[in-house]
Amino acid sequence: MEKYTKQEKVITADGEILSDKNTDHYSPLKRGRGYNYKYKSSRIQVYLDNDLPACFTANETGRLFWLSKKIYSDSNLIAYRADGKITPYTFEALCGIVGLSKPRFYSFMAKARKHKIIKEIEYSGKEFFCFSPVYFNSTHYIPLHLYIAWQDELNDCLPQHVIDWYLDWYESTKGKQKAASPKENAACGTDQTKDAVT
Repeated sequence: MEKYTKQEKVITADGEILSDKNTDHYSPLKRGRGYNYKYKSSRIQVYLDNDLPACFTANETGRLFWLSKKIYSDSNLIAYRADGKITPYTFEALCGIVGLSKPRFYSFMAKARKHKIIKEIEYSGKEFFCFSPVYFNSTHYIPLHLYIAWQDELNDCLPQHVIDWYLDWYESTKGKQKAASPKENAACGTDQTKDAVT
């Protein structure tokens, strides 16, 4: 990682040095590679070897992309910040984001849930739609709430020692915090979601 050093000195009028410090900063410019564009911005990762199921049309894929742009920070939750808190979008707002009427949106979300791309989870006492990090990932490190919500899907991708590490982490936090848990939304399909962490 290339860096630059910023030097800061505080000097009185008579030349006395009150403080002198050097701070290293990350440089987004790297010789031979170029510029790390918007390196401080939020971003969503998709993985080249994890395609959406073939049954998704180009329009449906586009709508999933539009929804992924509404993921809040590194939470993988379709949400926004209001009054200092993470807030879920209303159903009406989600319909508007993807350009569908309510009945067509229910059908679209039922398909996304059936294929384990999105599910509804409870987080901090509210219900959110959450993307599977297998398909759309806003995190560098998968937090515990996300692992628990997508445990079955992630266990197919993660090595056993990582799974054990998450389960130990979950056990150590029992009673200290309420982790996210999958929720069934009757409006978006009838498939039964397993309880998180067995």
